Amino acid sequence: MTISSNSALVLHGRFKNMTRRFRFSPRRRQYCVLTSAVVLLMVVLGVMGYLLSGMHYCFDVLVEWKISKICNQYYTNEITGYMCPELCAGDTISEFHCPPAPQTFNPNRFLARKAQQFVVVKVMASGQLGTHSNRTYLYLFFPSTHKQHAVPDASYEKLSWIDSHRQEEHFPTEAEYVGIVRRYVELRYNLQLPFDKLASLLKLKNKNNHILFRASMRNSWNLIQNNEYLLSRLYEEKEIFPQVYGTCGDLFITELLDTVEFDERRYHFTNHIDLSKWRYHLKVAVLILDYLDEMAQNRFQMCAVLLAGFGISDSRMKYHDLRYISTEASIDRQLSDGRWCAADADCSYHDCRSRCNTTSRQCTAGLLNNNLQIVCEKIFRGTATEPGILVTEKSPARLLRILDRCAQPVSRSDVDDARPWGASRMLKKQLYNELTGIYEQLASSLYS
Repeated sequence: MTISSNSALVLHGRFKNMTRRFRFSPRRRQYCVLTSAVVLLMVVLGVMGYLLSGMHYCFDVLVEWKISKICNQYYTNEITGYMCPELCAGDTISEFHCPPAPQTFNPNRFLARKAQQFVVVKVMASGQLGTHSNRTYLYLFFPSTHKQHAVPDASYEKLSWIDSHRQEEHFPTEAEYVGIVRRYVELRYNLQLPFDKLASLLKLKNKNNHILFRASMRNSWNLIQNNEYLLSRLYEEKEIFPQVYGTCGDLFITELLDTVEFDERRYHFTNHIDLSKWRYHLKVAVLILDYLDEMAQNRFQMCAVLLAGFGISDSRMKYHDLRYISTEASIDRQLSDGRWCAADADCSYHDCRSRCNTTSRQCTAGLLNNNLQIVCEKIFRGTATEPGILVTEKSPARLLRILDRCAQPVSRSDVDDARPWGASRMLKKQLYNELTGIYEQLASSLYS
């Protein structure tokens, strides 16, 4: 027997003794059980943490699954829609996947490719805009559920009712449905729609097929109750909201908005900004002010304003997330509904502020600020830790003073006549003139 063989035998014997002691030692057995339990607990906590905090992560396979589910309902005649054939054919609208780098993620909005151009696909609630080089994007919106006879969520009302005796589902007639929609829009937005606008909005199809017509009516009613879809359709001629391209069931597709790109480095340690980017900030701010003019003309109020929400379409500024946009009359009614309150914050709705009646402890005041004040406070001026797009080391002192007055109007000339916490039109004009003056001065110095 060689020396190496003896060494191998010795090592084998030592290994057997060690495993024997470990196997039968109570202390080592307890240690093993405790270690296993700790590892298992860490795995469980990790999975739970991922599900709770990471549940908003997007996976391409989930996108494909949702599209497949929609198409299966289309093929079984549970849903209808003019966009369904394109959506489910696989060659016209395809390559569904997650957004590139969402900032304000919504789990129901995705990307896709339409025909020969790339598009962004949004799915039913708010999401992040995104663009790639030489790509255009479009947005799809999905409800949270897709079962027949179901509604997207608890806030939606069903159109049909079930006969408890015969267990039959009953729908209104087409004329009755038109009346329901007209009253719904009038009550929600204080708008009276003409017949031609109603017909264009509803677009009911398959009137000769009893089953498909009911499905079409059901899908139409769910879409009507979606604020984003309804506002985009009602005001499509004014081009202030993303354009709707088509629907399939409770799903709808809208246009691309090119994201506005800002210098995020100004958030860190310094407000320094390159001259070209500073000019871009000025240009975007002017476009936002123009957009606020259009919102004021149509009496719309924005109640949750984010910088990432703004986008450009054909040189026009728009806002892509319409969930928190409504008519001023609707917001006034919501804020002054008489609910109990202990502080002013109890009567507010996101960025739309109101006052608590300290005597009756009820919300009765309605909307007190306006779009201009919100944009100045959140987008233009910002905070010390996250300065707005107009607060940089290149910002003149006069501009900074106007921004402070706009974000917190106090003097009579700065306060809006209709909204005591809002910024006035005169102040907006001063801000507009200041921005255009700075922009023109920079442009002339570049070419002088």
